[in-house]
Amino acid sequence: MGAKSKYVIVQLASVITGSTRVWVRERAAEKFSGIFYDPARWSVKLLIPLYLCVLTVFDQMEHMEAGEPEVGALNFSFLYSSDTIWRCFRSLKSKADTFLLVGLSDSGKTHIFGKIANKNNEPVTYTSFQENVLDIDVRGQHLKVVDFPGAERLRKQLVEKWLKKERSSLRGITFVVDSSSFSKRSRDVAEFLYDVALESGKKIPILVACNKQDHGLAKSSQVIRLSLEKEMGLINKTRAAALTSTDGSSSHRTLTDTGANFSWDDLPKPVEFVECCAVDGATVGLEAIRDWIKL
Repeated sequence: MGAKSKYVIVQLASVITGSTRVWVRERAAEKFSGIFYDPARWSVKLLIPLYLCVLTVFDQMEHMEAGEPEVGALNFSFLYSSDTIWRCFRSLKSKADTFLLVGLSDSGKTHIFGKIANKNNEPVTYTSFQENVLDIDVRGQHLKVVDFPGAERLRKQLVEKWLKKERSSLRGITFVVDSSSFSKRSRDVAEFLYDVALESGKKIPILVACNKQDHGLAKSSQVIRLSLEKEMGLINKTRAAALTSTDGSSSHRTLTDTGANFSWDDLPKPVEFVECCAVDGATVGLEAIRDWIKL
C-alpha cells in the first residue's frame, strides 16, 4: 500500500437541514479547517473527478516540494490535473441557472420577488439600491432569482455585471412594467428594455411582465406590446442614424437593421408578454411568471 496522502477530503452532512459540506484539508490540520464549497450547486458528474483532481494536484505539489525524482512526469501529471480542474470550474461557472428581474423603479419587481420567495406572505417593499437574491431547489435543480434595483444610476452596473460578465449564468430575464403608469413612462420603459435586449445577446429569452393589473388604469399586455414595438422602432432608427459616421460607414449597435419598422419577430430570441399582479386576491396573479421560471 502506498503512502497516505498529505491531504484528505472531508464530507459533513446535516440530518437537520439535509445540506452537505465538503472540503479539503491537510490530514494533520484542525478538524474543520480547509477550503469550503457547496456541492449542492454543482454537477454531481463533475464533483467526483474534481475531488480526485484536487488531491492529485496537492500530491504533486507535495512531491515537488520534497524534491523527488521523475519531475517531468510529475509536472505533466500536475499540468493535466490543473487543466482538468480548470475545465471543471469553467463548466460549473457557465451553468445557466439564474433568472434576472429588472425594470424601472416602482414597477413592482421587489414585490414580485417577495411573493416568489414566499407566496403566503405579503412583503413590505421599498425602493431598493442593492440586489435581492433567492436560491431555491426545484425538483433537484438549483435555481437563483435576482431582483436588480431599478435606479437609473445602477444601469451601468447591471450591464457590466449581469448582461456581460455573468451572462453565461442567465437562463432568462423578466422585465417588469408598471401597467398602471405605462402611458406616462412608455419611452423610459422602451429605452431600458432596448438596452437590456441589446446587451444580453442573442440567446437569453425575455419575459415582459405587465404588472399591477389590479389598477383601473392598467394597460393590457397587448397594448403594451404594440406600444413598445413602436417605441423600440423609433429608438432603433435614432441610434442607427447616430452611429453612422460622416463617410457613410457605420458600426451598428442596434437591435435590428429594420429601423423604425422594428418588429418583435425580428429578434433572434423569444420575447413574451404576460399580465400579472402581486397583490393577493387579484384576478391575475403571478402564475405566468412562476410557469416561465418553472417554479
